[in-house]
Amino acid sequence: MVRKTAKHVARNKKKYWRKISTQDIEDHLEDVRVQEMTGGRRSDQPDHILYHIDNARPLGSQSPSTEEIESSSSIILRSISKKRQPLDLNNLNTYKLLQPHSSVPPPSVDSRQPKDPSSKSTKRLLESQKLVETRRAAKKKYQNAIKQRSQALEKSALDKVEKLALDDPHVSQSYDLWNTKNEKKKKVQSIVGPQLATYIEQVNQTYDWKVPKHIIKKPSKLSAIDKPLPGTSYNPTFDDHQDLLRKAVDVEIEKERKELKLQKNLPTLLTQNAAEPIKQSWLKEMSSGLFDDNIAHESILETNQLNSVSVGKPVKVETKTIQQRNKEKLHKKKQALAKAAKEKRIQDNKLFRVKSIRKEINTDELKHKQRQETRKDDYENREKYGTKKFGRYKFEEADLDLNLSDEITGNLRTMKTEGNLLHDRFKSLQKRNIIETRIRAKPTKTKMKKYEKRSVREVGENYRPK
Repeated sequence: MVRKTAKHVARNKKKYWRKISTQDIEDHLEDVRVQEMTGGRRSDQPDHILYHIDNARPLGSQSPSTEEIESSSSIILRSISKKRQPLDLNNLNTYKLLQPHSSVPPPSVDSRQPKDPSSKSTKRLLESQKLVETRRAAKKKYQNAIKQRSQALEKSALDKVEKLALDDPHVSQSYDLWNTKNEKKKKVQSIVGPQLATYIEQVNQTYDWKVPKHIIKKPSKLSAIDKPLPGTSYNPTFDDHQDLLRKAVDVEIEKERKELKLQKNLPTLLTQNAAEPIKQSWLKEMSSGLFDDNIAHESILETNQLNSVSVGKPVKVETKTIQQRNKEKLHKKKQALAKAAKEKRIQDNKLFRVKSIRKEINTDELKHKQRQETRKDDYENREKYGTKKFGRYKFEEADLDLNLSDEITGNLRTMKTEGNLLHDRFKSLQKRNIIETRIRAKPTKTKMKKYEKRSVREVGENYRPK
């Protein structure tokens, strides 16, 4: 019989694993699971929970027979039926079934439950929860306030409707001629009632546009019509007329002064006689180098400059000795000490004159306050009585209306009129900031456009009519 040779197969594969029974381990683990589900492990529980001592029969007595149990069962049932305990609603079996009876902790923990109260994440979570609660409370309070406000407005409107009388002077007593509005009102009253119908009419009625507040406020406190000066009368006194002429002269002098100031700042225009020497020098400068004489003269000057020798003495540098340098250092040190002593003396003098410095400060503060008050008064006067600049041009006062001494006749019929009422009103509106400052637009004459016709442009030497 031939002997079979063993195959060389690796023995570390799953096929050749040793099969060991694990039933006892699984039974033990299942028993542990059941124990944990039914009150905990038996090994961890005390004796008084695991065992119960029956004190009904003394030790050494025989156990009762089945006949005795059957005979005594009726008696026991009767005794139980007679002495029935009251039902405890808080300790029902149905509620006990719902309660957890396992000591095994739940597999998952609520992520919202704070693990460590001292950690940053839990503090942040609590802060966010508080913020959400406060926002919720504020939103609820705002909604309640809006609701209460709307209810109060509706109630006040209904109260006004009840108190509204037909003879109220503020209510219009006009009515429609064809009574269409009254029919519509009656129809609404029949649907919603008289009180709500009047409320709806008040809410839906149209009002005039609200006038802005600044329309009542005047732009300037100047009077619309200025009182004329007494010198402008057709038969004034000598003093009044002279005062008027003096004012007119002052206005003209001020105009001349401004004109002279402007002319001084502008560059002066030269006359023909004054500009003649400047022109001659310019021609001479521009014509230099054009002729041979000038070239020869310049070459002679250059040769003379080259041949010339300096006549000045040679400069000798004197070096200082150590003794001289030490003297200079000592002198500088003395000057510095004298300067420091002088500064100290000045500071000491300032310390002794504290009272006078305080007085100077008080006087400066008083002057500053007075300046502030004057500036404030000037600003208020400008706002009340000043003329503002609204446009491109600055407001200029109108010329005084006056007649010279030889033009006054003392009679209205032969009097020469000065001024214009329309011009006077126009200037008054500008002065009181009602309209912007304007000037009279100058008429511009458009230039005539000249052009050559095409037919004329084509006419030439070689032109032949078609």
